[in-house]
Amino acid sequence: MNATNTLPESPLISVVILNYKRRDALRRVLDSVRSQDYINRETIIVDNDSRDEIREFIEQYASEVILIELEKNRGACGGRNAGIERARGEIVITLDNDIVLESPFELTRVANKFRSRSDIHVLAFFVGDAETGIVRRREWCHPRNVADFSSTEFETNYFVEGAAAYRRKVFETAGKYYEPIFLGNEGLDLALRIMDRGFRILYTPQIRTRHEMSLDTRSSERTYFIYTRNYLWIAYKDYYFLQGVRFLIPKLAMMAFFSLRVGHVRAFLRGLKDGLKGLARIRADRSPVSRETARYIAQLDRARPSLWTRLERHRPGPQI
Repeated sequence: MNATNTLPESPLISVVILNYKRRDALRRVLDSVRSQDYINRETIIVDNDSRDEIREFIEQYASEVILIELEKNRGACGGRNAGIERARGEIVITLDNDIVLESPFELTRVANKFRSRSDIHVLAFFVGDAETGIVRRREWCHPRNVADFSSTEFETNYFVEGAAAYRRKVFETAGKYYEPIFLGNEGLDLALRIMDRGFRILYTPQIRTRHEMSLDTRSSERTYFIYTRNYLWIAYKDYYFLQGVRFLIPKLAMMAFFSLRVGHVRAFLRGLKDGLKGLARIRADRSPVSRETARYIAQLDRARPSLWTRLERHRPGPQI
């Protein structure tokens, strides 16, 4: 499938911000969106049941914003989906509430890139450190060496879910985030479906964000449970058997090593148990990528740095 989408001169851009508490962070990302020089935009905040008087804050601070208050925490997947469903734009940008746009020109750059590259359907933004602006290695899972390619544009099989832009056609054709995943590697599952529909993902370092990551989202015991479980589900749901095995073995080896290193082995084992038990529940949703898509992904992965280079970035601590 050679999917293209022609854009008008100034397409409506919907910025969907996923929010759960962290009020100061939300204020900063709102400021970064409101300062954009791109006029034809709408801003949607999806609040994952923060229970912190979010409506009163929005009415006073940013009354132009569309607020969706979920009655329960639907996780990263359900929260983003609620915003995507409400969005009217031909371009949809998803931001987490701790990721800010670096300059007032980022939305303009998004629109210009999509207009100039009709063959590209998802843009993966540059994610920099909140203080220094230097590329954050923790969020770098692209199939290139971060030391050599963080400033270079290239096709990729990865994007940070809270720092990406999509043509609307992507969601209409490939579907939205898979809600049983809830949180953790939800973008990996979506990226596989996106590429399997013939869409292409471009890493765009000229579109820049900064990430003020909350430590409790990646360093807790829950992380080792959720990521282990979700790797099992993605392997089963998105791949044929042998492809799934090739995908899963290094992922589980990585999670086992990291969980042993930080003392969360029980969480890893619970993830294995819950993941295996859940396979029956997600069987009806299996849609393995085609062999052609698997070959395309393998072609991209040939540029991935050596195992030793990849392990080196985990020396200070597991980067997941």
